[in-house]
Amino acid sequence: MQDSGADDYIAFDPEPERTLRKRLKAARLAKEAMGDERQPPRRTMGDYCKISDTE
Repeated sequence: MQDSGADDYIAFDPEPERTLRKRLKAARLAKEAMGDERQPPRRTMGDYCKISDTE
């Protein structure tokens, strides 16, 4: 069977780690640029473990 000549091949990346870091950084910067619109405050351990001295 011969190659159909389709262009659906992934291009060779000689430095995949660098490419991954660039993409992660771009995603992080895009997320930061959107801001904290309508996001609940981040939970801490104190939110899960309320101390009660009522005994």
